Amino acid sequence: MSDADARAISVALVLLVIALVLPAMPLKHDTYESIVILDITQSMDVEDYELGGAPTSRLAYAREAARRALRELPCGSRVGWGAFAGYRTLLLLAPVEVCENYGDLLSSLAKVDGGMRWENASEITKGVYWSMRAAKELGSSPDVIFVTDGQEAPPLDPTNILPMFDDLKVGQVHGWLIGAGGYSPMPIPKTDDDGNREGYWRADQVLQPGDVIPGSKSRGAEHLSALREPHLEEIAHQVGFDYARLSSTESIARAMLDRRFARRAQAATDLYWIPALMALLLLAVRFAPFTPARSRLSRPAGWQLLLAVSDAKGAPMAPVDKDRR
Repeated sequence: MSDADARAISVALVLLVIALVLPAMPLKHDTYESIVILDITQSMDVEDYELGGAPTSRLAYAREAARRALRELPCGSRVGWGAFAGYRTLLLLAPVEVCENYGDLLSSLAKVDGGMRWENASEITKGVYWSMRAAKELGSSPDVIFVTDGQEAPPLDPTNILPMFDDLKVGQVHGWLIGAGGYSPMPIPKTDDDGNREGYWRADQVLQPGDVIPGSKSRGAEHLSALREPHLEEIAHQVGFDYARLSSTESIARAMLDRRFARRAQAATDLYWIPALMALLLLAVRFAPFTPARSRLSRPAGWQLLLAVSDAKGAPMAPVDKDRR
């Protein structure tokens, strides 16, 4: 091994040690704050998604999408969880910083399921209003990510439009309605109070449009469930939210990372990857399988600079760009 190779290895080791001990730096960058509300009513137990090749319920798929979204959020961002059933949205966990509380966020998310359902009704319009109220009362104005299939139970009378709560205004709270489920109606699993399956709901066991809408003779098919996309788009327009479909496990992350809702804030930012990358590049350039004559002619200027650093005894470290996000 030549002296130049030995010096390159030494410099690379120093860079790797720096990467290990380099503390997080307080830098300003885009952060996000959201409350993710999951519909936990029984229609969300319909298995019309797949994960790993196995049938998966809408709720389980939504939890997986929320879990993956946490990995994408920059440090300094804050996330909380909520659940919807009946006509109420309950805040389960107020938004907390994602990097410091990553494990707690994952463990609490895993517990959001049908076992905590407090009602079998599903008045989604009211639930969205309650989610807006919860976000407003927090003071920090988090964005609302409301995941539901849009199935109201009992079914809505289309002539009876539910007005917004008096303390809410259109656009006062930013948010997304995320539509879960497929477009083909499927039977809704029936579960007892302990979450155990008891077959599927039958037409004569649920309220149909003809039971609640005066003058309607339609029996409907409320015992079957599909994504009620037009209804969700209408609600989103009514309250000033955006709408997107839960089409992949990245759908929630895309909504949460909407740049329109970004907030510039100072947060601890890991920069260990900079000296680690420099060490990798230095070793790659020094030990690349090139002939000495060709390598010095063809290497980019930046690589030649790294080689020069490794050749110089006692050369100073390159400064870290503290403005880098």
